[in-house]
Amino acid sequence: MKKILIFLLLGLFVCCKSIKTNTYLSTCTLYGKSEVSLRLNLDKSFIYNFRYYDKEIKGKWKVNSDTLILTSDFFNESKDSLSPKIKNSDMNGVDKYLIKGNKLFIINKAGRKKDCYLRSN
Repeated sequence: MKKILIFLLLGLFVCCKSIKTNTYLSTCTLYGKSEVSLRLNLDKSFIYNFRYYDKEIKGKWKVNSDTLILTSDFFNESKDSLSPKIKNSDMNGVDKYLIKGNKLFIINKAGRKKDCYLRSN
């Protein structure tokens, strides 16, 4: 019985993904610097910085299984067709990332993007 209990507890620790509150930088660069930075705070808030946009984007984050979900009022603001996309995915109203160790892979409607990802400092 003890072995079964230990096995079940070990399984819980292994299958529940956790994420470090830290700064994550994109592996893709623009003019020699990281294209995107994402800071996750302990209070479940985040700050996004895009190299080509002057303002910080702020919002809330949560983890659902192995997926980091970012929500921000900014994502839902209407923008004209000439404005650059200030978001990392094509999902409506959220950005989602697959958590793999210290790497975050963006999830789009067609699946996860493998070439550019965010990596913890």
